[in-house]
Amino acid sequence: MELEWFQIGVIVMLLALIPLYELNSSFKYYAKFLLYYSLVMIESVMVVLLSLPRGRDPHNQRWASLVMPYNALLLGLKFDVRGKENLQKLKNRPCVVVVNHQSSLDVLGLVGTDIFTDLCPIVGLAKKELVYAGTFGMCLLMIGTVFVNRMQSDTAKQTLEKVKERMRKENLKLLVFPEGTRNQEAGLLPFKKGAFHLAITAQVPVLPLVYSSYSDFYSKKEKRFTTGKVIITALPPISTEGKNIDDVPSFTEAIRKQMLFTYNESSAPRLESNGLN
Repeated sequence: MELEWFQIGVIVMLLALIPLYELNSSFKYYAKFLLYYSLVMIESVMVVLLSLPRGRDPHNQRWASLVMPYNALLLGLKFDVRGKENLQKLKNRPCVVVVNHQSSLDVLGLVGTDIFTDLCPIVGLAKKELVYAGTFGMCLLMIGTVFVNRMQSDTAKQTLEKVKERMRKENLKLLVFPEGTRNQEAGLLPFKKGAFHLAITAQVPVLPLVYSSYSDFYSKKEKRFTTGKVIITALPPISTEGKNIDDVPSFTEAIRKQMLFTYNESSAPRLESNGLN
């Protein structure tokens, strides 16, 4: 009898969460992120196990693309990739891929679409601390992520030099968030120059990927996370041929302006509706 009452209590509690989820935006925000991070941690275990036969290798990203594409659907998000022909232009060619960074949700647009598959082999550049992020850190390790110690610039430079050599030998692509941190506001933060310095010294093209604004469905400040659509635009690859390190500042800013224009263009309706234009 006591067990039955306990079961009834659990059912009533679960049913009570439904209206709370629908009526309380903060509760929905935390509930959806709890679901998201839980799924990623569980799926990371699957990716690690499937990756063991090959070892640490960028081609293991196919497993991530296999087990993680439904996360966006469960969270009520849709990613529309435009400019796919520009991804094909770099097939079997090394390059540096630069992406604006708004949230951890950005990963869904890379793994949950054909982007990572089309650009494979590709490795991400991440701060060293992420390697300790539980099963997700193990997953990043197995798919070949390059970890950089941002507190030790000399070590970071040595790491990037090794990546530059691998890019030529393996036709590897390196993915970088040039803003250096998540940007919760409209527009793009100033770009750090490291990725563009690497592209010029390695004489490989830069491929800009631009996410439209999340503002119509997501706000960390307001604790808001509803359903929404994100446009990801792959711009034409930008050559570094003939450029040298003296060109890094102007090259960096030129690409930032191009990405900002695309960001504003693809985000225009949602920015206007949120009073950000």
